[in-house]
Parts: sequence; structure tokens; C-alpha cells
Amino acid sequence: MLVAPLPATSSPARARPLASPRRLCRTGRRRGAGTGTWLLAWLGAGVSALLLYPDLRGGSAFGLTLPFWLVAAPLIDLAWLRRRRLGALLAQRFSRRTRRSR
Repeated sequence: MLVAPLPATSSPARARPLASPRRLCRTGRRRGAGTGTWLLAWLGAGVSALLLYPDLRGGSAFGLTLPFWLVAAPLIDLAWLRRRRLGALLAQRFSRRTRRSR
């Protein structure tokens, strides 16, 4: 069994603050701040490819895996990155509808 030893004194004043998950890079931006831009570019390229080349839309050779990786995967990733904002928006709209129905 693995057991971590307890510190001899556990005063809050001596405890180090936890690292913030939103650390800044040397440039002053958050880490991964450009990820949304790349996902939007991936989504745009995927939609363009599906519109321009109908053979990529699926069939006996690819099934639906290629449209998933070109369109659905970046949409899922964007939704995951913006999950707090989307959750707040959905909660706001849901609360408005419940007030109206009463």
C-alpha cells in the first residue's frame, strides 16, 4: 500500500499556493490560447473539403469516419474549450423558459 507521509506541521501560512491552471506564457497570453484559432481553421478546411469534394462525404470506402474527423471532431473540441460559457448560456436560457411557463 502506498501512503504519503503527513507533514509535521500543517499551518496555512506556510502552505504554498497551488499553481493556477491558467498560467501565462512568456508572451503574456494564456497557454493554449491559439488552440481555438487552429480548431476554427480545421473546421473551416473540413467543411470546405466536404463541400468541394463530394467523395469525402462518406461511402463504402470511408464510411462516416472522414466527415467526423473533418467536421465533428473540431466542433466537439471547440465545445469542450468553451464548456463553461456554453453551460452558463444554456442555464440562462433554461431559467428564462421556466419563468415564462409559470
